[in-house]
Amino acid sequence: MARCVFLSRKFDGDRLQLDQMTLRLAIVVSHPIQHFSPWHREVAKMPDIDLRVFFCCDWGTENYFDYEFQSEFKWDIPLLEGYEYEFLPIRRRPVRLNYGQVNNPAVGKALDGFDPDVVKIFGYSYRTNWHVASWTKRHRKPLLLYSDSDVRKELPGWKRLAKEGIVRRFYNSVDAALFVGDNNRDYHRHYGLPLERLFAGCLPIDQVQLRRAVPNRELTRRRIREEHGIPQDAFTVMFCGKYSPRKRPLDLVIASQTASKKGIPLWALLVGEGSERQKIEDYCRNNNLTNVTLTGFANQSKVPEYYAASDVLAVTSDDDPHPLVVSEAGTFGLPTIVSDRIGCIGINDTARPGANAAVYPCGDHERLSQTMETLWRDRELYLRMSEEALKVSMSQDVGVAANQLCDAVKSLHEMGPR
Repeated sequence: MARCVFLSRKFDGDRLQLDQMTLRLAIVVSHPIQHFSPWHREVAKMPDIDLRVFFCCDWGTENYFDYEFQSEFKWDIPLLEGYEYEFLPIRRRPVRLNYGQVNNPAVGKALDGFDPDVVKIFGYSYRTNWHVASWTKRHRKPLLLYSDSDVRKELPGWKRLAKEGIVRRFYNSVDAALFVGDNNRDYHRHYGLPLERLFAGCLPIDQVQLRRAVPNRELTRRRIREEHGIPQDAFTVMFCGKYSPRKRPLDLVIASQTASKKGIPLWALLVGEGSERQKIEDYCRNNNLTNVTLTGFANQSKVPEYYAASDVLAVTSDDDPHPLVVSEAGTFGLPTIVSDRIGCIGINDTARPGANAAVYPCGDHERLSQTMETLWRDRELYLRMSEEALKVSMSQDVGVAANQLCDAVKSLHEMGPR
């Protein structure tokens, strides 16, 4: 693993002395997020970073109800191991993660106690993040913003104007950003951050953890298909996430119906749970569909098995800033078919058109079906995209993400606040 070394320069007569320093990095985040915990562990291993993570609430470590999943659960992987952390005092445990409910007024006192050299936050939509921005401005400490937002989402006129004012005000306190792809970089540029204060990053996946869950892919693939009645030779297209209106899981079902009418052995595997389940079940029953499987909620240790059992991933959302499932599925060589509304499409992003991803117009069931058919018929194209999917996923691993963050912290500390 590459080391991130900050060198402070001291002049002693004509001699330049280089002294290694340890930089204190504070990360403030809403709760222990399953994708971020392995990243935090990797950053904590860096010899020149003294990391402390401050959590606003305990979601994920204890049972909580997710409105989009329509399920109560807690993650089944270690979330708090391998790094230093604190849970910030909060008046009431949030029911939803929003501006009003994620409010930790004592975050400034916690930061005073740690005295960080750089502070990193995720997004601007929590009140606590505004407290942090005020603290860093008062104390002249650099604030590093990390988010998955993009400029592609269309808003009504009044919402767009309101957002412009609010977000630009927040960005006045931001000193740099760690961008996670082409569209996210453009978002930060739109709100005024100069190029020299934008650092390349990614939304990390833990490839070791993913692969460990599937020690033998062929055996896992056969077992999962047997458990769900999926033919071993079926071309299986997987949806992974919340059965919510914005993710449009029914689109995959309808497109699969069209493909099956042409005699294509296509199977739709929907991994997740949510409010659209009844609508999907009704559609399948009313149309006598037998090539659709709804698994229900799958926890982190189980999801990799479904990737191993599938051939392609479909992301059908009309609003999805940067779905991590694209990178996770790529770990198992799955190409992705993506709606043109998702935010990770780009030549330097995780869904690269013509490389690991095929893009179709959101809501166009016929085009989605045709794209699935093309990948089934053209084996050479499929294998090429599968290979590219694996390459892209490797660039999103937590080890890569840790080095990127370390480099950004070093550079931002040298620059100082804006």
